[in-house]
Amino acid sequence: MTASDSVWRIVSSTPHELGEGLRRVDGLVQWVDLLQGHAYSWDPASAEPGRLKHSAGRPLGVVEPGPDGRVLAAVGTGLAHLSPAGEFVTVADTGLDPARHRVNDGAFAPDGSFWFGTMVHDDSTPQGAQWRWDPLSGRLSQLRSGIDIPNGPTFLQDGQTALVADTSARRILRTSVRAPHEWETFAVVTGGSPDGMFTDDQNQVWNAVWGASRLDVYSSDGALLKRVPLPVSQPTSVLHMPGPDPLVVITSAAVGLDARGGLDGHTLAAPLSHL
Repeated sequence: MTASDSVWRIVSSTPHELGEGLRRVDGLVQWVDLLQGHAYSWDPASAEPGRLKHSAGRPLGVVEPGPDGRVLAAVGTGLAHLSPAGEFVTVADTGLDPARHRVNDGAFAPDGSFWFGTMVHDDSTPQGAQWRWDPLSGRLSQLRSGIDIPNGPTFLQDGQTALVADTSARRILRTSVRAPHEWETFAVVTGGSPDGMFTDDQNQVWNAVWGASRLDVYSSDGALLKRVPLPVSQPTSVLHMPGPDPLVVITSAAVGLDARGGLDGHTLAAPLSHL
């Protein structure tokens, strides 16, 4: 472990095959082990590691409270409300075959809609898409096909700009929240593939770069500002927890690695000032 690696604290009790979906929830850090369908929660003020909170029994891309307080989960091939009793109650489904497809990452947009991706998971021909669910009408619509592995999304502070990682194509796409019909390239990623994203208080976009052991940080117009090295091979999502010295949290994946490092698959945290 290098000196820079030592700033990272392990906050997961066990490594995950595919850690994902970091979110702030009532002052806690929440994430999922997507392939196992498990949701974890960690208190940054505690010396204890994160704890298993929910088990979906199928792929679980993200769990996030909505503007109305209800908790929504991208699970299986669609969306479900997570009840206070821990039950996943389906609210929308893509109609895709769960033997071939699964959900991936997702997030609430500033207008209250929920955006999420689907992808193939059985090694057949890639076929991914980005979706939007409208909580008012209950309508689920496909925004864009042809994204083999959609990740993110994240939304800029203008409330109008959405960014979606087109992981296989190694690019981040930009579109409009109100009219997501026109898509353009926000950034091209080199040396790895863009995965989960987070927009910080300065409207900077943090991107976990799968396969590159780093985070890329962009300005709101897509200029690369810096790269942050990480002690894991496959970072998957990133989050800041607020404070005088914000805490940067990352998830990672161990799936597919021939030789796993000691931190691969773990969820890690480090003070922003130390990076």
